[in-house]
Amino acid sequence: MGVIKVMDEVLANKIAAGEVVEKVSSVIKELVENSIDAGSSNIKIELINAGIKEMRVTDDGKGMDSIDAVLAFTPHATSKIKNENDLYFINTLGFRGEALPSIASVSEVELNTYCNGEATKVLIKGGHVEDTGNSNITRGTSVTVRNLFFNTPARLKFLKSFYTELNGVVSLIERMALSHPSISFTLKSENKEILRTSGSGDLLKIIHEIYGYNVSKNMVHIKGENLDYEIEGYVSNININKSTKTNMTVLVNGRIVTNSYIMKIIKDAYHTFLADNRYPVVVINIEVDPTLIDVNIHPTKQDIKISKIESLEELLFSLIRDKLNAVDNTFKAYEEKPKVNIEEEIKKEELIVDYSQDNGVLKKEPLKFVEEQALNFYVSEETLEYDTSIEKEELREETLIHPVGLALGTYLFANDENNVYMIDIHAANERINYEKYLKELKEQKTNKTSLLFPINIELSKNEYMTVLENRRFIEELGIDFEEFGGQTIRIIAHPTWLREGCEIESINKIFDLLVSKGNKFDRVKFNEQLAINLSCKMSVKANTNIGPLEQDILIKRLMKCEFPYTCPHGRPTIIKYTKYELEKLFKRVN
Repeated sequence: MGVIKVMDEVLANKIAAGEVVEKVSSVIKELVENSIDAGSSNIKIELINAGIKEMRVTDDGKGMDSIDAVLAFTPHATSKIKNENDLYFINTLGFRGEALPSIASVSEVELNTYCNGEATKVLIKGGHVEDTGNSNITRGTSVTVRNLFFNTPARLKFLKSFYTELNGVVSLIERMALSHPSISFTLKSENKEILRTSGSGDLLKIIHEIYGYNVSKNMVHIKGENLDYEIEGYVSNININKSTKTNMTVLVNGRIVTNSYIMKIIKDAYHTFLADNRYPVVVINIEVDPTLIDVNIHPTKQDIKISKIESLEELLFSLIRDKLNAVDNTFKAYEEKPKVNIEEEIKKEELIVDYSQDNGVLKKEPLKFVEEQALNFYVSEETLEYDTSIEKEELREETLIHPVGLALGTYLFANDENNVYMIDIHAANERINYEKYLKELKEQKTNKTSLLFPINIELSKNEYMTVLENRRFIEELGIDFEEFGGQTIRIIAHPTWLREGCEIESINKIFDLLVSKGNKFDRVKFNEQLAINLSCKMSVKANTNIGPLEQDILIKRLMKCEFPYTCPHGRPTIIKYTKYELEKLFKRVN
């Protein structure tokens, strides 16, 4: 007699639930996605004991008739796809027909739904239909899930604490609201409202409702397209950054995804702008032909496969990088939340796109200095540009700015008519040197200086072999050398951009970096990392007293940088205190 048997339906659903239903937020995700697919405008989520005891999702969508209400809990029953070809043109969040039967198999479910004058109620416990009948609901659908994992105690004990489960739901609904700004979401726990969004359709307003004033006013609008992709959304300037990736919301055709490659592209766009362990706040939607993606690689549908990823990388990276370079990223000393109208205040900040106009692009350019006299430099404070079919108009206002003095041997103070600036001299010098070295490394032709007295450098065997293997590249950098016996090489020429007096240390850094890259050598990444390494060690140290002329030169060179706001490690170079902020500290204003 054979030993292979077909599992009964309830057991199969319990196993499937292990992939779809991991925690409370997993259940809420599936139920809310069904509500969105039903065309809802208002979705309410209610939790008792963080959803472990009871969770309810109510919507005003199109609902189901009595037949579909029962059929919805049958495995692989779905209204989203009809045949195999539909898998290549998926435009809904759900389509597999696994979620509802999986949830019902490990909980007690009550469904109430209304469609075409017919109100239906379905009760299911542990995957078995207990009762069906009439309901008193008058619109949409309400799904109540009670006693999650009551019949699978091993799974129940792996649920986290009350606050962990609740936090998971809050995070999910925040991202759902950001992904569908035209839908109003309400989240309640123990009958207390935790989150409510307006459903206004204005993404920036939803960002404000979720993250608050300080985040929303520092968000920068991005929009662009190429032959394969259309991208639009908001990314934070460097004033707003977080310790985790959880605030990076990426949507593909309106679906929330956690694709690691897309996350890497975004993080790379902030390289040298933010520290490696800091992450931006991001809400972007990527529109693409459904045939170029595969959302059917995991039951939760949170990860996807993407075709033509190089085309996406080029567009997304350039959109973020170019926009960050175009706005004022100066760190603010204080970020208080005033009781004001968010739309009006954000427009005043001049850091983001004017979302009330489809074609208007409002931006604030980085500070740029023009030398007038030996010690006086002028800054172009504001530049407003509207990209329309009309000829571009530029408004410029020049304001005097100059150094005031050095504090603690590290922080340089400067001011203009309305602001005081505090500059970290080491971080500023790092940014200046970084951009200088990076520019030199990108040059096709390198100027060299021949050495009257050659430099002998002794290497380890591994280092020696690596240097010989990369001889052509090293010579392209402007370093000419010859073998000098044993494991020693003789440097006979080096590029003119090496800092005088630090030639040996700089060349050793180049060799060390070559060895560390091994077989994973990439010229672009090598240049960038070398520029970072050299800029750090070759910059003026903290607690170094520099005179007035050096202070002037430092400010002038910093403001000529493409991105003067951070050092290449992502630390601030300059922090701004407005006149109002200072007067408030001294109680001169309220």
